[in-house]
Amino acid sequence: MSGREKTNSDADKADGGVPLVFPESLRAKADSGTAHVRFAYMDGDNIGGSCHLFVPLGFSVPDAASYTSIELGTTGGGESAFNSEGNNISGADVSGLAADAGGLVGDALGSASTGAALGGASKLRAGLASNPYTETQYTGSGIRSFGFTFKLVSESSDEADTALEIENFFRDNMYPERAGAFTLKYPNRFKIEFFNGGDKNKYMPHINECYLLSLQTTYNSTTNAFHDQGQPVEIDIALTFQEVKALTREELYEEAEISEEEGAE
Repeated sequence: MSGREKTNSDADKADGGVPLVFPESLRAKADSGTAHVRFAYMDGDNIGGSCHLFVPLGFSVPDAASYTSIELGTTGGGESAFNSEGNNISGADVSGLAADAGGLVGDALGSASTGAALGGASKLRAGLASNPYTETQYTGSGIRSFGFTFKLVSESSDEADTALEIENFFRDNMYPERAGAFTLKYPNRFKIEFFNGGDKNKYMPHINECYLLSLQTTYNSTTNAFHDQGQPVEIDIALTFQEVKALTREELYEEAEISEEEGAE
């Protein structure tokens, strides 16, 4: 293959034919139990073409959750008071009781605004402040993203062609297709899995289906060497994936892993 053209053989591999593997020596090493990572695009619910690469150094998983602060005010004060007396009263009960108490206080002082003003003045003189009863409120989990960086150093023209095919594999599945004059079809999703030889590597994280957010390609970052047909000797690929949704605890692990844990219990 010359230049940067895509051939029919490239398309066959990208559409689920022979998996792309780099370097070529990874095929034999994988058979003997070497750890590697597989990227496959999803054709609907079916797995399409794939490529296999060594696991990069320093792979990290960015789990995150979001929280905010909420002031419970009189509801929190009423709940705290009742709980301090050893009563088991729900938050809904406390809300109703606090509202009733607030109404009685307002009536006793003539109006709610007058009561607030008098109460505020007396607290100010006494050096006291209202307890807002601030607590932490869960608002959601972050959508995880994952970064992979690969340096594809080819030892032959054939390996250089494979490196180009891998580059095109990621680029093609990152972009949408035209679905009409004014509409686009979503880009393909990716399934990312870690293997130890031919078996799933249970010591590496489970990643749910992802979209490819970014692809940055650098040619010959440390050399100016080219193969006979003009292929760069080095291709550096930096990939950023993002899972399609925020996860719950039940979605963090594969079903097989969960069932094994339940069976152990």
